[in-house]
Amino acid sequence: MVSFYKPGKGKSAKPQAPAKAELTIDDWDWKGQGVVRGKPVKFIAGALPGERCEVSITRTKRQVSEGYVARVIAPNEARQTPFCPVAGQCGGCQLQHVDSDAALNWRQQAINQLLMKAIDSGKHENTLDWQPAITGPKPAYRRKARLAVDARNPDNIAIGYRAKRDNRVVDIEGCPVLVASLSALIAPLKATLVRHSGIRHIGHIGLLAGDTVNQVTIKTTRPLSLEVKTALTEFAQTHKINMLIESHDGGIETLHQQAPLHCSVIGERYLAPGPNDFIQVNDTVNRAMIKQALAWLEVQQGDVVADWFCGLGNFSLALADAGASVQAIEGVADMVQRAQAAAQAQGIQSIDWQHLDLGNYAAVKQSLTDSVQKVLLDPSREGAAAVCKVLTEKPVKRVLYVSCNPSTFSRDAATLTGGGYQLEKVSLIEMFPYTQHLEMMALFTHTATKKRE
Repeated sequence: MVSFYKPGKGKSAKPQAPAKAELTIDDWDWKGQGVVRGKPVKFIAGALPGERCEVSITRTKRQVSEGYVARVIAPNEARQTPFCPVAGQCGGCQLQHVDSDAALNWRQQAINQLLMKAIDSGKHENTLDWQPAITGPKPAYRRKARLAVDARNPDNIAIGYRAKRDNRVVDIEGCPVLVASLSALIAPLKATLVRHSGIRHIGHIGLLAGDTVNQVTIKTTRPLSLEVKTALTEFAQTHKINMLIESHDGGIETLHQQAPLHCSVIGERYLAPGPNDFIQVNDTVNRAMIKQALAWLEVQQGDVVADWFCGLGNFSLALADAGASVQAIEGVADMVQRAQAAAQAQGIQSIDWQHLDLGNYAAVKQSLTDSVQKVLLDPSREGAAAVCKVLTEKPVKRVLYVSCNPSTFSRDAATLTGGGYQLEKVSLIEMFPYTQHLEMMALFTHTATKKRE
């Protein structure tokens, strides 16, 4: 459900006009923000390295200031015109104004500096062993999205994404970063919903593209009328999609199922996600990521591999197909059950599915048995602090770490390298083009175990 900010009363609620300044941008941070060195360091959204810009400073602390570009005076040649008509309003994509290759290069430089500062102890010179970034087709790459709904004003209903700098919902007719079949559903779905007053009881709309069928999940704040449900069922039948209703307490009602929803990962293997389960949104990049992970881990027949933070088994299925016995651990019990059921339906028997809190040091230490030779980590943005601590106490041959947060990754990388691991190689993963989100993959080997490989 969309939450709307309501300003309080009194002088403190008065908006402050941003301070203006003319600045030359020194470089980028890993999020794709311009950086101006000095005291305080300034982080400027929308600015590119080397540009001269008029900026609006919105927040200032002792060490750091934040702002955004109000006007570009001298542009970088990598600056480009955004391809989306609402790019200046919508908060979904932050980096459509820059060539994607240049963006990856600058962000890699920023992450390299971040990692070197965290782990360098005289073993490296100026850089790490960066491998080519994993990229995919653009712009229509997303197979999953969530649309916000603002129906407070029945004469001006908005369905889309939240705005860049506030909680407004930017109304859209389609989205160029969604796969075409999902984008094409937005306008006719809105046309169906706006005819009914029950739209005010819809919090958000989930979109998911499967291999053979698309799925729409309507999240409600109150029960929908039979009239609205009938309209949604007819919509689903017309567009040959699955239509689900998720109530405020999490219950799921299927209005129409066109076909079982499966999302392929690699080869003939697939995941069977629930409407709120995490899956990688970029199908092409995900397949390449899995392939690279197996190659870097050098998975062989008979290996025992721990796939921790396994989710629905995005990597586990491929590890099993490569001949490994897999210990797949995930902290969300429902996802473990769905993962196990999907694996069994595909005839996979070599995965030991477990539900466990991987933030619990004692539980992690007990789970890391002597038979485990290689570990694959794909944690959430919080990282894998407890796991990495255990891995330094009970080292394994190889650790393959997939991160969606360079900040927590640098912390965990420092733990591993401080505990005897060598950071062998690293690459960026462009899972979310045109956004501040950036994933990366790194391989760690342990010096004390290399002789046993």
